[in-house]
Amino acid sequence: MTEAKEKALKILDKNEVGVLATVSGNKPVARYMDFKSDDFVLYTVTDKRTEKVEDIEANNHAFVLIGYEEGVFDKNYLEIEATVSMTQDPDLIDRAWNDYMDDTYKGKDDPNILVLKLTPQKVTLKLKKDDESIPVTF
Repeated sequence: MTEAKEKALKILDKNEVGVLATVSGNKPVARYMDFKSDDFVLYTVTDKRTEKVEDIEANNHAFVLIGYEEGVFDKNYLEIEATVSMTQDPDLIDRAWNDYMDDTYKGKDDPNILVLKLTPQKVTLKLKKDDESIPVTF
């Protein structure tokens, strides 16, 4: 495993909250999401009635920033360009579930739950100390 890949996977292991950007009406829209990762594939739970689902149905390309920590400006982070697919697979819902979702949904079988699966097309490790960008092979 390359050093860049190792650093990138460590960032994904330590950080679940990231920014998901989609396109809505030819304009970017970003929101914080909670991600679970399997190697570089990301999963996040959303409600199928949200605007982000409409955005993804119209354009399944997305961009994720993950690894930022408030008040820490010299920390490495990732930029991930991905294509998004949507599923209601119970195994993936279980995998991407968080405790706070118990307050949002009736349960894991709520018919409005979708899992967004983000398959990376490009991953870039951003090294803040050197202001360097390193492509990650996955």
